[in-house]
Amino acid sequence: MKYRILLILMGLSLLPAILISATLTVKQDGSGDYTIIQEALDAANPGDTVLVHPGRYYENLEIDKSHISLMSLEGVSGDSEYIDTTIIDGTGSVGGILVCQYKTGIYIRGFSITKGIGSGLSLAASSVSTIINCKIFERASILGGGVNIGGATVTLSGVEIFNNYAQTLGGGIFGTEPTGHHTNIIFDPINRCSIYNNRAGSGQDIYIQHAANDLELPLDTFSVANPSSYHAIYLSEAPFYSDYQINFDIQNAHYQELDCDIYVSTTGSDYNDGISPATALKTIHEAIYRVAADSLNQNTVHILPGEYSRTANNQIFPIALKGWVKVQGNGIDEVVSQTLV
Repeated sequence: MKYRILLILMGLSLLPAILISATLTVKQDGSGDYTIIQEALDAANPGDTVLVHPGRYYENLEIDKSHISLMSLEGVSGDSEYIDTTIIDGTGSVGGILVCQYKTGIYIRGFSITKGIGSGLSLAASSVSTIINCKIFERASILGGGVNIGGATVTLSGVEIFNNYAQTLGGGIFGTEPTGHHTNIIFDPINRCSIYNNRAGSGQDIYIQHAANDLELPLDTFSVANPSSYHAIYLSEAPFYSDYQINFDIQNAHYQELDCDIYVSTTGSDYNDGISPATALKTIHEAIYRVAADSLNQNTVHILPGEYSRTANNQIFPIALKGWVKVQGNGIDEVVSQTLV
């Protein structure tokens, strides 16, 4: 009897915390509690939900409290259209979402996170988050164009990571383990994620270092059906060796690599097929991305005469090379790569 009374008293002691959890609404027309998402996050208490109505929000969000839910109306209605109409836009600034160190019980659902400098989603050391039904695209960063995981635990469910760029490592996802912190990434095998068409200096879609176990990766869509180290790098002691691996389970490939020579021209277009000088691609990086690696019959990326630069023809640097693929110009005076302009 004493034990039963104690349980009842404990339950009653928790009741006020449950009752005072609140939903803070964000509407750009001023009819909600707030018009700016960050102001709602600053005002929220652990256990609260920040519910964001449709709009394009030019914000750089920081979640520095535990047990916070940040959702679009998709989270309460299940209507996926709210993902495309509730946008965190980093144009002209850093943008994106940062979950701060040691913050746990973070729940983010139903947003498009796009444009701007820096990772679309950054998860700091010892944070614990669940990310559901979000799209992260057209972001640019030094590490982890789409998602940067630094010693955090994260569950990804129905997240689409595509068309992002990292100057160095991990165009789609970059993960590492700062000293004393463990990275743990869990992918939902039912509501599957998609990772595709990202670009980076190394690890076009995924670059994980200091791995401590195999990574189970059930995906709806990945860039290719049979990934190589060009698309995904997984290291236990970067950069020397890897005892662990990614166990891919891919349902769909975003594109089919071309088992033939590819041509690039300053007057070409990345909408072309690239298989002849007349239908050449425009960017060297895109040509290497598309060509198939074949150790027995190496394909060649032919770079036609011209000056290749960021400003003149939107080249992507650094150019990530692919094993068993040759890159050949028309001579040192005919092909110029201007990486700093």
